Formats: sequence, structure tokens, C-alpha cells
Amino acid sequence: MDNLVKETNTNDRQEKRDKLTRNLYSLPAFGSAASMAFFSSYLGMLFTDIYMIPVVLSGVLEMMRSLIGWLFGPTFGIFLDRVTLKIGKYWPWVLAGTIGTNVLTVITFVLPSMTDTPQKFAFLVFVLGILIALFTPLLSISLVSFYPRLSSDPKVRSYLAIGQKVGRDGGKTIWGLIVPVLLVHYTKAGGSDAAGWASTAYVIGAFTIILNAGYAFILKGSSIEKEAIAAKYDANTKKKPQIPLSAMLKGIVTNKALLSMFLFLSIHKIYYFFQILTASYFFKYVTQDFSSMGTFMLSFNLCAVVGAVFGVVWVKIFKDSKKAFVAGGVVHIIILGYMTLFYKGMSTGVFIIVAGAASFFAGVIEAYLMPMFAAASDWGMWKTGVRSDGISMAVFSLCITVATFFSTLIRTALLAAAGYDGAAYAQGAMPNEAVLNVIGNFQTLYPFILGIVAFGIVLFFYPMDDKKLAKIKEEIDAGRVGELANKDAINIA
Repeated sequence: MDNLVKETNTNDRQEKRDKLTRNLYSLPAFGSAASMAFFSSYLGMLFTDIYMIPVVLSGVLEMMRSLIGWLFGPTFGIFLDRVTLKIGKYWPWVLAGTIGTNVLTVITFVLPSMTDTPQKFAFLVFVLGILIALFTPLLSISLVSFYPRLSSDPKVRSYLAIGQKVGRDGGKTIWGLIVPVLLVHYTKAGGSDAAGWASTAYVIGAFTIILNAGYAFILKGSSIEKEAIAAKYDANTKKKPQIPLSAMLKGIVTNKALLSMFLFLSIHKIYYFFQILTASYFFKYVTQDFSSMGTFMLSFNLCAVVGAVFGVVWVKIFKDSKKAFVAGGVVHIIILGYMTLFYKGMSTGVFIIVAGAASFFAGVIEAYLMPMFAAASDWGMWKTGVRSDGISMAVFSLCITVATFFSTLIRTALLAAAGYDGAAYAQGAMPNEAVLNVIGNFQTLYPFILGIVAFGIVLFFYPMDDKKLAKIKEEIDAGRVGELANKDAINIA
């Protein structure tokens, strides 16, 4: 009887821990939002206006970081699918990725405050960038890899995705207001821009590490971790032959749903990064109202958060996730088209409102984005019989890396071609008309064109809908996967 009571209590505690792990899944997104609001948003300007690195070299540094992450991210996803450490499968990498990424990034932002000639640190910054690119996937890939394991229910997955969006963009909204205040305060207190950026980096880095490390230790006690460790030492598991790496990769490259979402999200994030990472240039040089930068970030991110929450209602109108996704994209594109045609005649306030409306519908699709990737992973499991969430969901994070690389490449090339000169502007010169036009296009024309391409890919090539996903789940639950799968029952090429 005592053993039964103990077992019941143990099960109750485990259920509570698993519920906590699931409910707080958005916590790392909220923690990392602080880093995005400062480190990511201000990195380009840090290189050109603080380090005084020429815009071309600055772009090369950012692209090298992206390229390394591009290669290492999927590699780490494969590693996660095939390797479990003695102490756990996911939480050690969440912790290591959080600490490594933030400590190295803080150092990058602090170095200029230590000298009057920050240009001499260019090579060191390059090395730090490589290390950051290696540590970042440890966090991002680990978090998305166990997402499909938190729940197989599409509604729960959608709510988790919304929570991610709220945590990430809600956090960026809050920190988007706080960061400019911190910069002004610490710049005044420290007597220079470099000192202000350094002090702000300490605050942001500490906050992110504390929150993400806290979630790592919550994850440590979850069933996800315990089952992974048990599987590692299970005698039957040891006797099973290791799935060939070639078979895993073949399952990925033949997954039409996954490839469609990869192309969509990569293109979508390219123009998202255009808007976010050139916003500081836009408000400093185009509107000449840099004080509105905080308001823009508040509106842009808050509208996306509200849009993600509204996604629950939006899908009820269209009765299907893919239809709701595409419909939200169409409205998003229409608004971007309006911005492209009329932004030069808009006041700063009107521009912020219209950009917020476009961001709202970009937020709507976030309610279905991660679930559509998870559905593609389910499809891979059904077709091949191999559960490879690590590499499948690594594609989700890979999109961000690919987008960062190409957005930086395009941004650098266009600014350099237009004659951008950060050193001259720091001395009081103003950009020429060509530079101003390019900066404006990063907010309007380029997102409009790329948006059409991105949502067109989903409309014409993403093969899944909610009915097909439900059927696939039935097949998986019945054990009809891989060679036993009834391919004729579900019409997906």
C-alpha cells in the first residue's frame, strides 16, 4: 500500500513537472527576446557606427557568422537525434547555448568601451562571431527539437506556438522600450556611446542567462529528459540497429512539406530582418526622428503578438490552418504594397501605424507556423518510420540562419553600392539620396516583393492540410509507418 501511495505521489509530481515544462515553453523565448531587442537589432550599427568598421567588412563579418551557423545548425540537429548524454538529452545544450552565446555577445558589445580605437578589435570580433555562431544552435535547435514531443495535439501545438510568439515578440516589445532608455542613461553616465552600449549589454546578457538557465533546470526533470535517458540504457534499444544517416537525410530532402516551409520561412525572415535591422538607419536618416525608434519597435512587435493571439480566431473563419495561413499572408502583402506606394508621403506616426498593421498579419501566421513544421516532421515519421525531430525541426532554425546570411549579404551589397559611409555620418555628414532610397526600400518594396514569393510557395507547394494531418496521425498511432504505411490513403506526393 505504501509503495502504491509513493508511486502515485511520484506520478503526480512528474505530471506537474511535465505540465510546468509545457506551460513555460515560451520562457526561453521571452528571455532571448531581450537579446534580440538589443544585440540583434543594434549589431549592424555597432559595427559601422561604434567599431567604425566599413559597411562592406561589417557585412562580411555578419555573413561569416551566419554561414557557420548555417552549416553547424543541421549538424547539431543530427547529433541530437543520435546522441543522448548521461545527464540528459536537451537541457544541457539549452544551458550551454544560453551561457556561451550571451557571454560572447556581451564581450563583443563591451570591447569598444575599452579603447579609443575600436577598429583594432575587428579580427577579435570576427573570432567571437564564429564562436557565437557555434553556440547559438545549441540553444535554438535544442528548443525546437523537443517541441513536437511536448504534445501531438494540433491545438496544443498551436497554443505553444502562440506562446512562443507572445514570449518572443512580447519580450521584444517590452525591451524595445527599455533598451533606448538604457542606452540614453548609460551613455550619459558613461560619457560616450561605447560606454552606454557596454553597460546596456551587461544588463541584457544577465537577464537572458537567468531566464533561460531557469527553464533548462525545469526541463531537466521532465519526462522528455527521463525517457530519453531511459531509452539510452534500455537493453532492447541497444540491440536496435542505428538508422543510417543517409536514410535520415533522404527522408528530409524528399519531405515536400518540410522543404516548402523551409523556403517560405527563409524568404519571409529575409525581409523581416530587412525591416528590423535597418529600422535604426530608417529613423535616424530617413525620418530623422530617431526618438521614434522605440515607438516603432513597440508597435511592430506588439501588433505581431496581438496578431498571433488573433490567429486562434482567424483559423475558425477558414476552417483549415493552411487556408488561414495563406489568407493572413494575402492581407499582409496588400498592406506592404500600400506602404511601398505611399511611405514617402507618410508622417512618422502614420508609417508606424501602417507597418504595425502589416506586422499584425505577419503575427497571425505565427499561430500555424511551428505546427506546420511539426506536421512536416510527423509526415516524415509516417513515410519513413524514423522519428527525426532533431534534424527536421533544425530546419526551422536553419531558416533563421539562412535568412540572416542572405539578408546581410543583400543589405551590405545595396548599401555599399549606394555609397553608405558610417564614418562620415558619425562626423555629421548626411546620406545621399540613393542611400536614403535603399534604406526606405528595406522597409517597403523589398518586403512586398519577397512576401509575394514566400506566400506563393506555401499556396502552391505545401501539400498538407488539417484533414491530411489527422489521417497521418491515425496511421502513426496504428503503427502503419515506413514500409507499412498506406501511401494510397493519403494523397501527398
